Amino acid sequence: MKLLMITLASLSMVLSAAAQSGIRPPQLGFAGTADGTLRPIYGVAGNFILGRPVQDKVISEAFSGSVGFLKTETTLEAFGKQGQVLATTDAAKGPALFAFSLDGLAGLAYVPSSNKLVEWKAGQLVAHQVTTSFHSELGTVVAVALPSAYEGSLIVQREDGIWEVRFSLSPERVASQRALVGVTAPVVVLASGELVYSDEQGIVLRKPDNSEVHIAAHLPVKFSLQQMDAEWVQLSDLAISRHFAIRLASGREGFYELPEAGK
Repeated sequence: MKLLMITLASLSMVLSAAAQSGIRPPQLGFAGTADGTLRPIYGVAGNFILGRPVQDKVISEAFSGSVGFLKTETTLEAFGKQGQVLATTDAAKGPALFAFSLDGLAGLAYVPSSNKLVEWKAGQLVAHQVTTSFHSELGTVVAVALPSAYEGSLIVQREDGIWEVRFSLSPERVASQRALVGVTAPVVVLASGELVYSDEQGIVLRKPDNSEVHIAAHLPVKFSLQQMDAEWVQLSDLAISRHFAIRLASGREGFYELPEAGK
């Protein structure tokens, strides 16, 4: 145990020195922090460093590893690997939900307050208004997915559980629906089709073949989930300013606390 503590302390010193010298340790993606900023996350599992803010007043964010979305009270933005703004559009107040394509280059955002879908494709943000007839078949949207270039999915909460509603992007019409038995909200759908959600023991990673990987964790009562990279998901405690990183890499799954800004 003593040797392990020395090793971890030494690693933290190396990461800190690297950050001060301008040599960046590995970047694990982007995450939102309690002060409302979007920051890059550097380091290795269990030893993280927050980078400098690249945007403030952020209320929702997600990153695929190649491109990201962020939502402020009045805008929706796409950003690149360095945090640079790629495109921006006006958006209604409130949070948003995000998903990405398998190659990480295309994305889909859903703004519940305006019932709008915004697609990131070929370097542009393209808005789609979800029609009343389409919306009447839904429920409470808790996540979105982008299974193909022509189809999106809304993950919705109904009285009888969580459902996936798959639809064509142009025109927007329901193509199929299926119950996601055992899945609970909040939930994130990865580009691979894997679902990330929680149960009584911690985090569940459900594969497309319905096999599951369980990650032991003591979770807050209320929390949100956002993708912070291709193999990482951020969990944010909605009661107090604590944030966690869930590692999803096969055989290296884990649950770690992230540092807070200013500490």
